[in-house]
Amino acid sequence: MIVTKYENVRPIDVDGCLIYCVKDKTKPYVPVDVIDPVTKRYIRQGVNTNMVRLLREEHHRGGYIIVWSRSGWEWARNVVQALGLEKYVHEVKSKPIAYFDDTPVKKWMTDRVYIGPDEMYKR
Repeated sequence: MIVTKYENVRPIDVDGCLIYCVKDKTKPYVPVDVIDPVTKRYIRQGVNTNMVRLLREEHHRGGYIIVWSRSGWEWARNVVQALGLEKYVHEVKSKPIAYFDDTPVKKWMTDRVYIGPDEMYKR
């Protein structure tokens, strides 16, 4: 059994949050090449530099950083490595597909944090 002994847990999603699929390659974006765990080929993605910065800041504030993905732990790990975030991330795992709780998630987890790649973030 794994016991996480931290209260300040910060789960951060991969796809659409830390990285995103670039549809319009004529617009400027920060590229990153991530190894697909299935095909073993690199996939070029855009980096959401705002969320990467926020991940680092949350780590420095004492947050316990979990990076997860519905695409599985290997994809999440490969993204963390491609972004060079290993020293900021405590755990990598597959994103849960369901949760089992007597209280709806909206009652106990009311704060969703997301800063899009085209949004202004503090300087």
